[in-house]
Formats: sequence, C-alpha cells, structure tokens
Amino acid sequence: MTGRSRLGVTRLSDDQLVGVLQAARRQENREAWKKALVIAEFARRREAEFKRAEARDVPVHCRPGQFPGEELAIELLLGPVQASHAIDDATDLATRLPRTLAGMAAGLIDEARAGTIALYTRSLTPADAALADGILAALAPAVRLDQLARRAAALEMRLAPEAVKARKEHARQTRQRVEIRREESGNATVAGREMDTGDALAAKAHIHALALRLRRAGMPGTLDQLRLLAFADLTAGRNPLDRPGPADATDPTDRTDPADLADYVGGQDIGQGDSAGSLDYQQEHDVGDPDDPPPDPGPPAPTPALINLVVPAGTLFGWDTTPTEAGGWGLLDGDETRAVVAAASRHPATRWCATVIGSDGTALAHGCSPGQHPWTGEPRQEQRQHDKPPPGGGHPVPAQADRLAAFVRGLNLTFQSVARNGCAHAAAESRYTPSRRLTHLVRARTVTCDAPGCGAQAVHADLDHTIAYPDGLTDQCNLGPKCRRHHKAKQAPGWKVEQPEPGVIRWTLPSGRAHTTRPTVYDVDLG
Repeated sequence: MTGRSRLGVTRLSDDQLVGVLQAARRQENREAWKKALVIAEFARRREAEFKRAEARDVPVHCRPGQFPGEELAIELLLGPVQASHAIDDATDLATRLPRTLAGMAAGLIDEARAGTIALYTRSLTPADAALADGILAALAPAVRLDQLARRAAALEMRLAPEAVKARKEHARQTRQRVEIRREESGNATVAGREMDTGDALAAKAHIHALALRLRRAGMPGTLDQLRLLAFADLTAGRNPLDRPGPADATDPTDRTDPADLADYVGGQDIGQGDSAGSLDYQQEHDVGDPDDPPPDPGPPAPTPALINLVVPAGTLFGWDTTPTEAGGWGLLDGDETRAVVAAASRHPATRWCATVIGSDGTALAHGCSPGQHPWTGEPRQEQRQHDKPPPGGGHPVPAQADRLAAFVRGLNLTFQSVARNGCAHAAAESRYTPSRRLTHLVRARTVTCDAPGCGAQAVHADLDHTIAYPDGLTDQCNLGPKCRRHHKAKQAPGWKVEQPEPGVIRWTLPSGRAHTTRPTVYDVDLG
C-alpha cells in the first residue's frame, strides 16, 4: 500500500486536499512555537550560568555558559552562526514579541516569518518593539515572506534610523568579504558581501555597459550571459574587450547610452521576490535567439591551488568520468577537473599534492611535490585513441598505466601514511607548531573542523592539540582541525574533547551529551 493510499488522499477532493495541506502547515507552525520556547529556555539557562560565574569574579575564559550557539549547533547539526541566530530569535520571541509568539502558537505564523520580525525589531526600544510586534504579527499571515521583510525593514528605518545605520556600518567593518559557493546545479557563484550600495550599483552599471559593447560588437549570447562573461573577465584580471572576435567593442567612439544604464541599475533584479529580474528579462529577450549557444568563456586564468584536489587518475587523464572532490567545494565533473588542475598548475604558487584514498573512502597516505609542474591537461589525439579503456571498464590498459607512472615519477612525490586505528608516532615532532608535512597529513585525514556538523574548512582552521602541549604530542594522534569558535569552546568549562584513535574525535558538551566525529569520507566513486 502506498503512502498516498494510507493517508487516504486519493479519495479527497481538491478543496479537501488544500484543507489538509493548510492543517499540516498550522501544525508545523505550532511545532516551531514549541521549538522557540525550548531554545529560549536553553539560552536563558546558559546565560544564568555565565552571570553567576561573573558575579563570583570567575575569569572570563573559565566561566561556563559561554558557547550556547556552538552547543546547540552540534545538537541540531547547524552552523554556529545559524544556531546563534536561532537563539537570538527565540529569546526575542519569548521576551519582546508576545503577539508574534502567539501567532506561532495559533499556527498562523511560521518560523521564517517570526525570524524576520525578530530581526527587524531587535534594534528597537521595548515600546517601539511592542508597536512593531502588533503591526507585523497581524500582517504576517497574509503576505509573502519577502513582502513582510520589506514592511518590517521600512518600519525599523522609520522607528530607529540611527540603529539601522549603525548595523550597516558594523556589517561593513566585520562581514565584508568575497564569497564563492556552489550552486545546486553544480555551477558556481561569486559575490561581494556587505558592499557599499553605491559601489555595488556602480559595479553593476559598469558590467552592464561592457556587456552592451560586447553585444554591439557581435558577441553571441544573451545580455545576462554577456554580463556574466564581463564579470568573470574583470575578476580574473582579464579585459573582456580584448576577447577575440568583438574587435569593434574597443572602438573609443562606442559609448553606452546613459538611458540603458539608468533602467538597468534602477531595476529591482536582486532579491525582490517574484518580480525579480523583470527588467533584465525584457532586456535579455531583445537580444538574439535564447537558443543560441552562450559565448565561450575560454580557459580559466592561472590560479593558485589553495585547496586539495582529490582527483582520480582516470578523471585527470580523461579515461573515465568519476567525479572529483575539490576541498570543501564539492564534486567537479571530468571537464571541470581538468580545466581547474591545468589552471592551477600554471600558477607559480601551486604545488602538486596527492592523497591516496582507501576502499572506505578515507585518506591512506599523502604527499606533495617540490617545485612547479605546469600541465596542459589535454593528451594528444593519438594518445587518446591509444589510451581508450577496454570494453566494460576494468583496470587501466598498459598505455594508461605507463602514462600515469611517468606522470607520478615526474612529480617526485614522497608519500607518508595517514595514521589509522593506532599510531606509531612516526610523524611526531618535538615542537608546538606542526610542520607543513604534518599539517598536510592531518588536513588530508580531516578536511573540515572536527566538531560535529561544522563545515569550516581545515585549511582555514587551527590545528588543535587534543591533549595540550607539552603533555600531548605534536602528532597525528593528538592533532585535529578546529575552527576558531570551536577551538575556544573546547577550552571552556563543561566541554571535553578526546581523541581515542587518530581522527576519531569525541565531543562531550556541557549538557553531558556526547557526539563523535570520524575522518573524512571523500565523495568520490571508489567502484
């Protein structure tokens, strides 16, 4: 019997189906109300612990209750920042926003809308927060989330303009960054976060002007594609007007019509709900056939390899399609892998490293090659034919094995074992700061912070001695990568971290609950 049959939904009318859907949504909102009350009480207890220690003049680093966000993050498998936001929202709902909380209890307001109300009322005085709570709690059940956010932001700006200005300035000082992330499709996004609004609009206008010049010079593609091409060239140190083909784009008499920019810059094409991109959509469809192929972006610019690429040999040389694990980025397909490796190999700062993966997907050994080894990534055509794998797959043909052996010999790699199960202390060092060799071994074993659920990359994390040095060795069996927040949490009262085996990390939280993390299992197809 299928799940639909068990619920009886196949016998319901359309009106009844929607009624069940709405009832389920109300129940979900009530569960969010319960969760908010529990999180608020959890945070209250940790804050009380901290204040009691503060009243006794306990040194700050010895006070319990300092890291409620990190503790909650481990239990709920959230990021620490996300968990801290959940604590802030729940605390505000329980103490400052009674009407919004009541709306959740009645099943009318969901967790996302409640969080939005909490965010935009946090800077308000208690009296203004009460006023905003009444207005927004009444509005929330009847509007989309993005509409509620705009109304809440406008209300905050009217009631507390100086607080809004201070928050923006604080974000510019503490959270400005260039961020890269993986799209669900497998492509990538690069974003400048917390930019000055004027700078962002000027950048957008400049990119659009370049895209228009490329289009007028005959470059194929929609305006969206040409804007992205210009953006990629500019951020990679290339001039998009130097591309082969659009020679007319460099004509100094070619000037962008200011009206084109005025409409585009004024368009609400980012983060504005269903109306997002309406201006872009109209402009884009003024250009050619959307079925035309996009412009060729060309090869990637030389890039220093600051991440460890876990590359199956068959993928590197084009023998098969096994995906590649690229640090914390995720999976790359074969073409992406070869392009990235070739680009990285041309950069003078890049060094080739290799991690040998066992049958269980964990690291067995790691080694790095001295010197630079530029690589094209494209075997000759006759070599491709010679290297063609046997029907049905199987082991590499002799030609493949010979090429791989020659490649490895050229790198002059020296592998060292990654400690597993026991530890013979073969890599132990008589100093506090581990060498690059030992650092690479630990990071190859565990590629993210070893706290449960934390995704911070090991390459940016501290290498922590599980047992403090000098009582604990500087060795694989006593080192583990920890982001700065979890490194501090580990040293706080009530927290305990043990490493019973190399890479097996047992975290005991102030609540007494324990969680264990293990060495990274790489997301590659091991057949």
